[in-house]
Amino acid sequence: MPRLFGTFGVRGIVNKELTIKTALELGQALATDLGNRGRVALGRDNRTSGEMLELALVAGLNSGGCDVVRLGLTPTPVLSFATRSFGCDAGVMITASHNPAEYNGIKFWDQEGAGFQRWREDRIERIMSHGPKLVGWRDIGRSERVEALPLYFDAILERVPRFRRGLKVVVDCANAVGNLVTPSLLRELGCQVISLNSQLDGTFPGRKLETIPENLNGLAKAVVSCKADLGVAHDGDADRTLVVDERGEVISGDRVFAHVALHYLRGKSRPRILTTVATSSVLDDVAAKLGGEVVRTKVGEPELVEEIRKNGGDIAGEENGGVIFPDWLLCRDGIMTAVQFIAALDSTDMKASELNLTLPKYFQVKRRLECPDEKKAKVLARLTKRFSRYRTSHMDGLRIELEEGWLLLRPSGTEPIFRCFAEAKTEKQAKALAALGMRELKAAIKGS
Repeated sequence: MPRLFGTFGVRGIVNKELTIKTALELGQALATDLGNRGRVALGRDNRTSGEMLELALVAGLNSGGCDVVRLGLTPTPVLSFATRSFGCDAGVMITASHNPAEYNGIKFWDQEGAGFQRWREDRIERIMSHGPKLVGWRDIGRSERVEALPLYFDAILERVPRFRRGLKVVVDCANAVGNLVTPSLLRELGCQVISLNSQLDGTFPGRKLETIPENLNGLAKAVVSCKADLGVAHDGDADRTLVVDERGEVISGDRVFAHVALHYLRGKSRPRILTTVATSSVLDDVAAKLGGEVVRTKVGEPELVEEIRKNGGDIAGEENGGVIFPDWLLCRDGIMTAVQFIAALDSTDMKASELNLTLPKYFQVKRRLECPDEKKAKVLARLTKRFSRYRTSHMDGLRIELEEGWLLLRPSGTEPIFRCFAEAKTEKQAKALAALGMRELKAAIKGS
């Protein structure tokens, strides 16, 4: 039986791969895991399928004896914040993050507001396969509606000083739940805010949800035409952030992370920066500036959180613009990431493009290729054999270290695709590495 949980949570096309039956059973399994008692915080993004799945999860949790604290429409970091702040035993977020509107997903959170570790996801799957334990009619749980957004909003305002420069920011939340927090929060902190794709619409008509450069052309044009200082873009549940500078150039997710880390950790003695095998070498440059170290893990938020819990960490993040601030939340928080990037810029007299030039330049190329899930293991084995003469890492997929840069060939944990990342000091070298990776990947898929 294939694993139900992917890189983080359960995800799939609604009413095809992810059904109300699955949601109901996940709710019952979580209640069983919690000992058929306790409180569970439940939030969702604004996809058209969200309310349907919410009702199924509430039924599953209640039938297993758990009370449900329903947060309604909420960004993922607010769900994490609420799970801990309201003293809940677990949290559930209904979101497919950056995936298209036809997808949805279900992510579990522990009482500290961190995503379930792999062993606990495995335990949920075992409960589902063996059958959950339901309670008698006298012990059925209840549900209540609770507001969490104001508490989260105020908690950030207590942590972050008001900005001094009055920067003009275009905020693109992609018709999604980031609109409930980020525009008003940045205004409160002293920014001039122009909202783009600000109306909530679960079909996401404004742009594709994934925060990658090709999806941010509208934001780039808006920044330039409005003479704004920068633009901020979230994905579907606001756990990721990308930035566009004043010229309309996209600052990649790992560079956003790097600038935020440099600002957030300044003055910290020997900071420990956690990131994944897919993230730019610019994080190593930041660590060198701060006198700290970089520790790399497998791709995925749970992997980073596990490393924080085992060995500590001062900040963690991924190449997609998701940053974890462990002294704030054990969760990727795109809203706090945007706030901290603007704080970093606000602490200087530079333009966003000038700030970006303060870090070494690397060129990246990111590609993807369709690959059925059942072929992924064979493809990876073939690739390993093909690159056996190079220095490689098998921590997550296959990372190949070359003289001119590095190449990562990695099967997605949430989609039937293989990802190809390449990085080098020149654009020509990065393109050549990506071309090499894609050639070998195509051959391996065809051969498998």
